[in-house]
Amino acid sequence: MKAMAVGEFGGPDKLTLHTLPVPTVDAGEVLIRIEIAGVGIWDAMEREGDLVYNKVHFPRVLGGECAGTIAAVGDGVERFAVGDHVYAQSFMNDKGGSYAQYVVVSEKTVAPMPDGLDMLMAGGLPIAGATALRNLEALETGDQTKLMLWGASGGVGHVALQLARRMGASVFAIASGTDGVELAKQLGADEAVDGRSDDVVQRARAFAPDGFDAALVLVGGDEIQSTLSLVRQGGIITFPNGVMPEPKAPDGVELKKVDGFADPMLFERLNRLVSIGEFQVRIAQTFPLEEAAQAQSAMKKHYLGKIVLRVSGE
Repeated sequence: MKAMAVGEFGGPDKLTLHTLPVPTVDAGEVLIRIEIAGVGIWDAMEREGDLVYNKVHFPRVLGGECAGTIAAVGDGVERFAVGDHVYAQSFMNDKGGSYAQYVVVSEKTVAPMPDGLDMLMAGGLPIAGATALRNLEALETGDQTKLMLWGASGGVGHVALQLARRMGASVFAIASGTDGVELAKQLGADEAVDGRSDDVVQRARAFAPDGFDAALVLVGGDEIQSTLSLVRQGGIITFPNGVMPEPKAPDGVELKKVDGFADPMLFERLNRLVSIGEFQVRIAQTFPLEEAAQAQSAMKKHYLGKIVLRVSGE
């Protein structure tokens, strides 16, 4: 199979095209023929050697998420059959990542493709959706929750915004740029502001004069801290691993770090929410598999939603 892998840790130039054996399928695993692979900041961190989670061996195939078709199933797998359309996490996967024509993963990190999503959008959902939903559940999001959402136009944020609305929350979305604000409004934010404007705190206070019940922080920056003082006593603030600097909670407010590792029950809840109605996984840019290094470089520029790779067929 074709795969984009590193022969040693380093810069984007270390990520090159390889021809590698298709991984073997063991019990409890599935083989996925990949159509779309998501690109995330964690991929660049792994490429540089800053995110090492297992025994290091090269070539090391990058990529933490994908969508495609089941090509084979291992012993004991009953949830999936050859030909099923699925999306999956391949993050921290011992048999390699998703920057490849095939990936083998545990069936526990795989989900049926939800109604209403095509393969392109599904390829950007596995990590963003799992991270968004785990954080929203940790925030006890429900009817009448007043939620402050920092990073509302990013890969995780724009998914979290839609899920939060479906869970009953009123969302004060803080996005990046005028285009980010427009996207947040389009996706159902009750109010959306540019995080670089000088009236964020005033508008947040007007939105929730009695304080926010919850805040989900998906981006770093000193300006974020001043808004978190608006979370009421007894409220909750969450953020995923990788947000730097990490937010601080005011006295009387709980702070939780919540990551987006998948399991079948989480993906089942995610699919149920996604399938309620029209749902958008905003794809900012697509690159061919061979341009994975350029895709990672594109993450350093302003964009909305997700960047993905189109993986060629056999």
